[in-house]
Amino acid sequence: MFTMRITSRSVAGSVARRLSSLGATVALLLVAAFAQESAKPPVISPHARLMAARSIYIEHTGGRLPNEIIGDAFHGWGRYVVVGDPRRADLIVSISAPVSDSGVSVGSSGGGRRGSSQASDSRTLSSSSITQIRLLILDAHDRVVLWAGSEQPKGSMKGKQREDNEVDASLALFRRFRDSIEPEPAP
Repeated sequence: MFTMRITSRSVAGSVARRLSSLGATVALLLVAAFAQESAKPPVISPHARLMAARSIYIEHTGGRLPNEIIGDAFHGWGRYVVVGDPRRADLIVSISAPVSDSGVSVGSSGGGRRGSSQASDSRTLSSSSITQIRLLILDAHDRVVLWAGSEQPKGSMKGKQREDNEVDASLALFRRFRDSIEPEPAP
């Protein structure tokens, strides 16, 4: 018959080895978790991302005039370098100015004598207007919106006045963005 003799010394040694092994495992897990946590990039606020950016790509849809005005304003500002390829940009400037066409009917009488067989002349003039100008500033790498704004141009039946209102709204929208980056000093 085989008898096993267990001493308190052998039990203590076995427990100590297991605890030591468990402690080493826990230490490795903690080191791995800390290394993984420190490998994550720090969270940067939208404003900090806008301030750190150096290049922009301008994309636009809709009306010609707001796109030209805002695009020219970015070119003239000089804060960002405007690039022709979105993959080389830090930011995407998205300008949206949908054009709505409304038909305005204008009628006039035939200018001839009363009772004339001449039919009245009726024409439809096309009046296109921009109802809202939107500006989005996106991070070029993950397309997260960092800044958004919109302006609604005042309406007008006169073409020249309508264009002037679109220019004013476009510049006001650009100024709001610029002031969020470089606030005007208080007088």
